[in-house]
Parts: sequence; C-alpha cells; structure tokens
Amino acid sequence: MLGLVGSAHFFSHFYLLSLPMMFLAIKANFGVSFTELGFITALYAITSGLGQYPVGVYADRYGPRWFIIGGLFMVCGSFILMGFSQSYWQLVALAIVAGIGDSVFHPCDLTVITNSVDQKRMGRSFAAHTFLGFVGFAAAPLIVGPMRMHWDWRVTAISIGIAGMVLVLILILNQGSLAVEKKIGEADKGSQPNDQMNAIQFLKSLPIFTLFMFYVAAALGSVGIQQFSPAALPMLYGVDETTAGRALSFFISGIAVGILVGGYVADKISKVELVSMVGYFVAANMVLIVAFVVMPFYLVVGALFVAGFSTGMVFPSRDMLVRSVTPKESSGKAFGFVNSGFSYGWFFGPILFGWIMDAGYVSGVYFTSSVFMILVVLAALMAGHFARRQIAVQTSPVKSTEISSGAAE
Repeated sequence: MLGLVGSAHFFSHFYLLSLPMMFLAIKANFGVSFTELGFITALYAITSGLGQYPVGVYADRYGPRWFIIGGLFMVCGSFILMGFSQSYWQLVALAIVAGIGDSVFHPCDLTVITNSVDQKRMGRSFAAHTFLGFVGFAAAPLIVGPMRMHWDWRVTAISIGIAGMVLVLILILNQGSLAVEKKIGEADKGSQPNDQMNAIQFLKSLPIFTLFMFYVAAALGSVGIQQFSPAALPMLYGVDETTAGRALSFFISGIAVGILVGGYVADKISKVELVSMVGYFVAANMVLIVAFVVMPFYLVVGALFVAGFSTGMVFPSRDMLVRSVTPKESSGKAFGFVNSGFSYGWFFGPILFGWIMDAGYVSGVYFTSSVFMILVVLAALMAGHFARRQIAVQTSPVKSTEISSGAAE
C-alpha cells in the first residue's frame, strides 16, 4: 500500500518540476517570455491547491482509490497531450487539467495511510511518503535534463507521460490496497455540517493561520530556486543546462535527506519551532552565497545542498506544530488548509520570479528567495508562541494524549 501511494506522490512531484526543465525549449518554440512560462506552472499549482480540500471531502465520503487513479491519469494524459500542443494557450489549458489531477495526491494518499497503517508506524509512513515526493523532485532534473539534451521537448513530455501511465495500470491492478471506503463511511456518516463548521473555525484560528503563512513563505523561498535554477545558473555561472540541472538535484536531494534526519531531530527537541528557525536561517545564508556569484561552481553546488538539507530538516517539526494545535478528528482538514499555502506560494512565485528573470536581474532569484526564508524564521517564531499558548489550555487527559500522539509522529 505505502509503495503504491508513495509512487503516486513521486510522480506528483516529478511532473511539477519536469515542466520547468523544458522551459528554454518551450520558450524558443513558442516565442514566449519567462513570465508567461511561469504563468503555466502557477496555474498548475493554484489549481492543485484549490482542489485539495474538495477532493479530501469527497475522498472521505466515497473512498480515495479512484481519485488517486483518476488524478494520476489526468496528469499523465496532460503531459502526453502537451507533446502535441500547437500553441502556448494549449499548454495553459493542459496545465490546468494537470493541476486538477494533481490535487488528489495529498488528501487521498494521507487518507489511505491514516486508515491502513498501524499507529506505531504512522510517523515513519508519513515521512516515507514525504521523502518519496522529494525524490520525485530530485529525479526530474536527473531524468528530464539528459532527455532534453538528446530529444525534442515534445518527445520528452510524451515519454514521461507514458511512464506515469504504467503506474496508472499498476494502481488499477492493485486497487484493493487503496480501498478504505467502508471504514471512512462509518466514521464520517452524517458529518457534512460539522466539516463545514470546522473549516470556518480553522480560518479564525490564529495559530493555524500563522502556520498557513509559514507554508506560503516556505514555498516562495524555494519555488524560484526549483523552477528557475535550470535557466538562472547558466546565465550566472556559464554552465550548461545539464550541469545546472544536476546542481538543482543536489538542492532537492538535500531536502530529501534533511527530511529523514529531521524526523529524528523533531522527536528529541520539544521546541520544534527552533528547528524551523535555525534551518531556514542557515538556508537563507547559503542562498545568498549563490546570489553573490563569488565562489567556484562546485562550492555553489555544495551551498545549494546545505540549503536544501536545512529546509528539509524543518518539515517534520513543521508538521508537528500543526498537529499539536489540531484536534485529532480534524487533522485532515487542518493539514489540508495549511498545505494549500504551498499552492498559493507556487502560484504567485513563478510569476514573481519569472518577472525578475525577464527584468534581467538573474541574481534576484536567489536574493528574493533568501528574503522569504527569513520571513519563514519569523513565522516559525510566531507559530511556536501561539502553539505553546494553545497547548497550555489543553489540559484534559484526552487532549494531552492527542498532543503526545502527534509529537510521536
């Protein structure tokens, strides 16, 4: 089961970063600007974000398996059709379809894991799911970059779309492993009015809203690096696209390794907001080193790895902050709300950083990213304060047990 949903999560992240890896070729093909290219991935991200909560509601009601299968089919099909596109606006439309498909993975994958994994292994299962997603990010430059050097971007898009279709077939053949309809239906029967009320309460919760802003700033701190490094690093350091892609893979691999280490760190430190503050402070300084263009490129690659590792370490602690202020029966909705902050960041970020690239201020991609990382430090400080204050009033044995359980994950 974990292998199936983890593989789907891998492709979700892989496709999101594969499109920017083809930006330069698409730009030359259609004669569009970097801002217009950023608009494509922005629509991809915001459509995914807007769809996550509704998909989560319906997955709770009808079961997640066909949403996972259908969503992956939509994303893969969109990339195959991109290979046959004849205009920029066809790419825009297909990005929206891909975003709708991508909206299923976080709510549905987590629903399957929550209802299928033993509580003692829940934390490691969530960590593995997150890790595989970032492996997908790391794989995109390593796979799509070399493909682009030997093939046309259209052939590349079609090929990676077909690869995802293979997983769609595997999911269909193993759909029973994704089936949790009966359990969910019994738990949530007649709960629709409460679902709507809880969503309103989350919007009014200052700790949850602060964590939402944490997610937005964190997304803005990394989206420019992830989406425009393949184009920015060649301009700044005179390397080719493949080398730039490999450097980006070090940044993303650092995030993946940091996630695994961060899980152990979060279990040992009670003030998990300190992990977030230190991690993003270190990352901001590493990104500034890249922006100043004062070191050989191999040291720049090292700085990107450290920046990725520092931010990756934060992820488990960040999730524990969310869990600590959320009632157990509402954790899905809370995570759905704060996770949408990533999508908003990925919507506005490509437009902002595309505009910076078009303005010719290429170093600004990294300077601006470091500013957002410092904002994450401030948001973490505020979130920790609000979380600790809310925990202090949760004095009943039931609440204490829930908080302790969340900390274990």
